[in-house]
Amino acid sequence: MARRPARPAGVIVRDAHLQIDLRTYGFGKERLELAPTPANIAYAQRLRNEILGKIERGTFALAEYFPNSPRASKDKPSLTVGDLAREWLKVKKATVKHSTAHHYNQTVTSKHFADVDGVLLGNFGFRELQDALSKLPTHPKTFNNIATVWRQMLEYGFRAKLVQEPLHESIEMRRFQPPGPDPFTREEIAQVLASITAERGRNYYDFAFFSGMRPSELIALRWSGIGKGTAEVAKAFTRGQEGEVKNYRARVVELTSRAAAALERQRKLTGGGTHVFVGMDDEPYTTTDGPLDAWWKPALAASGLRYRDARQTRHTFATICLMGGIAPGWVARQLGHSPEMFFRVYSRWIEGADKGAERRKLDAFLGDQ
Repeated sequence: MARRPARPAGVIVRDAHLQIDLRTYGFGKERLELAPTPANIAYAQRLRNEILGKIERGTFALAEYFPNSPRASKDKPSLTVGDLAREWLKVKKATVKHSTAHHYNQTVTSKHFADVDGVLLGNFGFRELQDALSKLPTHPKTFNNIATVWRQMLEYGFRAKLVQEPLHESIEMRRFQPPGPDPFTREEIAQVLASITAERGRNYYDFAFFSGMRPSELIALRWSGIGKGTAEVAKAFTRGQEGEVKNYRARVVELTSRAAAALERQRKLTGGGTHVFVGMDDEPYTTTDGPLDAWWKPALAASGLRYRDARQTRHTFATICLMGGIAPGWVARQLGHSPEMFFRVYSRWIEGADKGAERRKLDAFLGDQ
C-alpha cells in the first residue's frame, strides 16, 4: 500500500482550505482560502517561509497577509494610519473640550486623511507623510490646522511605540499674519443698532458691543449669573454643546452703564426665563448662528456699512476702552485674555492710546529728582 506524502511542516490541510500554523511565533493558525491541492500546499509552504523571514527581521504585519484574521487588530504592525487616528482620538477626547474634539474628528475623517487611512503604519514613513502634507490646502492657517492634528497624532504613535520613527518632528508649521481687529467706530455702532428692528436683537448687540463678551458666551449667559453691576461668564456654547469658556478661564465682568442698561431692557422681555438672550420663539440658542442670521446680517446689509463678523463687537469694546485711556490690565481681565495675548492682539491701540502720557509722567518724575 502506497504511503501518503508527508505534509510540509507548518501547513495544515482542511477539507476546503489551508492553514498556516504560526502559533509558535505568537500568532495562530491563519487561514488561506485555497483548495488543498499539491500546488497550493507547496505555495503555502513557501509563503510560510517568507513570513518566518519577516518575523525574524521584525517586519511582519499580520494584516498584510491575513487581513481577516481576528488577531490582526491586536497586532501592532498590522495597525493602519486610520487605526492610529481612531485610537488617538479616543484618548484625546477625554482631555480636550468638546469643540476641540469635534475639530479633531472632522479633520481625521476628512478627505485629507482618506488616501492613507488604510496604509499600514509600518509602510508609512517620511516620504508618505510628506506626500500627504503636500496635498493639504495651501492657505497657511488651514494647513496648520490640519498639520497640527497630524503632528499630535504621530507623536502619540511614536511615544506609544506604534510608529517607529519620530515623524512628527519633521512637520513644519507655516508662518502667516493673522487678520487683526477690525473694530467699529461709535458712529458705526449707532448705525448697526438702529438697523436692528427687533428690540431683543438691539439689546443683544448693544450688550455685545459694551461688555466685550464672546458670542459663544452671550448665548450661554444666564440671569442667575447677573449681579449688581456684574455678570458671571462661566459657560459657552460651541459646536452645539454647552461647556467651559475658552481657555477654561471663567470670570466675572464689570458691566459698563451701556451694558447694564441693555440688560435692564432685556429683563422686561426674558427675565422670567433662565437665559438672558433667547430667540424670537423664547427658546435659548445653542449656536451663534441664530443671532447672526436673525439680526446681525440683516442689520449690516440695511446699514450700508462694510460687512464685518459679529466677533468684531468684542474687538470694538477692547479698542474703545484703550482709546478711552482704560488700563490694559483691566480690559484684559474683562475679555478673559492673558496679558500676553492681549498685548499681542491690541498693541497698536495700546500705543495709540498713550499719546505721550506715559513719557510725560516719567519726565515729571525725573524732574523731581
